[in-house]
Amino acid sequence: MSECSNEGLKLVQIDDAGIGSPVGGAAIGALEADSGIFRHKLIGEEYFQDGRYAAKEYQDRTVGIVSELFREMGVTKETHRVEICSGHIFDNVRLWLDEQGYCWKSVKIDGQLQLSIEDAFSDYLVSIGVPEKIRRIEVGRDQFMYLFNWVREDPERRVRYCKTNGTKWKNKWSHRLYEKQRVR
Repeated sequence: MSECSNEGLKLVQIDDAGIGSPVGGAAIGALEADSGIFRHKLIGEEYFQDGRYAAKEYQDRTVGIVSELFREMGVTKETHRVEICSGHIFDNVRLWLDEQGYCWKSVKIDGQLQLSIEDAFSDYLVSIGVPEKIRRIEVGRDQFMYLFNWVREDPERRVRYCKTNGTKWKNKWSHRLYEKQRVR
């Protein structure tokens, strides 16, 4: 966290969505609190597959996205203070904020930005063919299993959208793609 006088500075918040989803990459968003201006960009799922994930390229891409969003929104260290989600996807962004001289702190993001960035990620999921129902399923285990089962319905065409980087994917989920689904 950067120590600074933030008196008179406007607030911009940064958050992500999708990092825990088995499908898709992640959405990175920024909201200027005073004006309500929201912008976001996507990190492709390729950043969460095998070698690129191990090299943590997604963290560098996140820095690039935040820099682009700030430029598009006119956010500068002279005019804005930053509240940023504490998630690991922003580790390099916090270093970048320090290097750039921003006044910032890590916080739990909720409210308008959280809703907007989750909607943006849901828009992406729908754009790749996930049924609209995904918008009504709360983020967490239920959404994870819904998306996993969506991939399981047509793994040859849908695995390309998955985060295949982790040991859980390699040791558990990839093996379950071809199991018969249980009926509840």
